[in-house]
Amino acid sequence: MLQNFPGKQPEEKIIMVIRKHVIVYIRSVLIFMIAVVLPLLIFLIIWSHSFPLAESGPVSVIGYLGASLYLLYGLALLVISFLNDQFDLFILTDHRLLDITQVSLLNRTVAITPLNQIQDTTSDIHGILGTLLNYGTVDVQTAAGFASNFTIDTISDPGMIARAILNEAEKRKEAEMKYGAKKSEPDTDLL
Repeated sequence: MLQNFPGKQPEEKIIMVIRKHVIVYIRSVLIFMIAVVLPLLIFLIIWSHSFPLAESGPVSVIGYLGASLYLLYGLALLVISFLNDQFDLFILTDHRLLDITQVSLLNRTVAITPLNQIQDTTSDIHGILGTLLNYGTVDVQTAAGFASNFTIDTISDPGMIARAILNEAEKRKEAEMKYGAKKSEPDTDLL
């Protein structure tokens, strides 16, 4: 589990790291199999019957080289897709909620909201597969001062996650009311 991240305050504790459900990775592998492996196998079967390696020489080698490059390109896209999904995460600490979104391989956005600005969370599960595997979306609504909503999609047990975020927000608000609004609030501009 993630113990540290850039900009983490010394007194800040990580409550939960929220990642995508495993179905996202299974979906990527299935798309890879259908879009890359299946057409490649069909091509290789047809190519090997039309241009046997022993008889065709350079023509056959060029076909197999092209097939190898196609497979490598497909594998590169699969790895990039995996990394984009793996690095999409939410970090719930006892002070704030961080949304780290991997937009593309070399492009990442980070959004932060203090827990005392969270007003409501809702969870949503769609479809038969979502219901059977218990994955869905959590929407986090923040106060008008920060005027942003966070959406955490394709995560395991969205109802539990929504409750956990709201419970931590309520604990933070109670602590601030009890001890004062400015006690140990981390700087949100560090990421």
